Amino acid sequence: MVNRLHFPLIIMMASLCFCTATAQSNTSDTVTYYSSSQIDAFLTTSTTSPRLIGKTLGRSADNEPYLVGVRAQPGDVEIHEQFDDVAIIRSGHGVLRTGKKVRGQKAGNPGEWIGGVIENAEERHLSPGDFIVIPAMVGHQYIPNSGESLTYWTIKVRRAQN
Repeated sequence: MVNRLHFPLIIMMASLCFCTATAQSNTSDTVTYYSSSQIDAFLTTSTTSPRLIGKTLGRSADNEPYLVGVRAQPGDVEIHEQFDDVAIIRSGHGVLRTGKKVRGQKAGNPGEWIGGVIENAEERHLSPGDFIVIPAMVGHQYIPNSGESLTYWTIKVRRAQN
């Protein structure tokens, strides 16, 4: 059974996992399917960090991950240089903070920055079924409501090179 505090993280990781699973095969006619119960099972056994439980389900033809995650604690601020994040809230409630100006961030993976504080952040309240597109270079932070987990799917979409 999944702890209520793990649902936000589960959602995020489910998004990442879904994308990864779909891309495991390079043929365009292959369909990858994970049931809701399979996703829940992944999220009870997978750990990305203490703040996030997640799993990569597959990868796109461009090797980009499909993820699902559950967040029980506020996440770090993230900025992605080359990727838009497309997310769907699966369960739980929380807040998404976004903004163009972040101070105090540190380099993470190539083309990504982690941490810091979003200045003049815009806040959106999140509920199951919400659909979100976070453009590349926009700072963002998921914060589950106190005592809840926020679960969401995230699909990374690479921006076209100019």
